[in-house]
Amino acid sequence: MNLSIIFRVVNIIVAAFMIIGGVMTCIAGGFPNFIQGIFVILFGIMTAVFEFRLPAVITQFASFMFSFLGRGVFYVFIGAITLNYNGLGLASGIIVLVAGVAYLVLQFTHIEAPTNMKKRAYEDAVGYSTQINDEASPHVGGFGQGSYPQPGSGNPQQYPAANYASPGAV
Repeated sequence: MNLSIIFRVVNIIVAAFMIIGGVMTCIAGGFPNFIQGIFVILFGIMTAVFEFRLPAVITQFASFMFSFLGRGVFYVFIGAITLNYNGLGLASGIIVLVAGVAYLVLQFTHIEAPTNMKKRAYEDAVGYSTQINDEASPHVGGFGQGSYPQPGSGNPQQYPAANYASPGAV
């Protein structure tokens, strides 16, 4: 059974409650609450955008969004921030917290991550993708154990063709 659609719907609902919780945090009063609320609103927008598109500029700094553990910790953190004394802020914080705890539990089960949370989606968004599928990295066995071709082995086609350094890198 493909659970990608269910995870996307849950993430969009959580993003909506993040935005609601951020608005409620902003109007709770005080400058620190206002700043926290603005950040929660931005994180809610980012979470919603990640369900439809993976912008490389944001993706390279939010790699934690591509695992159940990272997303769970993020949701728990944001849920704790949005807990307020009024009803709507409290409800939105609890909903985001529950979703975060659910993702933390999913990290330790055998449920497959949705397509937008896989390593392949992250690599494609950032531009590092050189592998055809989501198999383990070729250096899992450790260096020097035949995992990468050794210099002078005579088979240069095994090395990735892409240059990962940015144009201004030294």
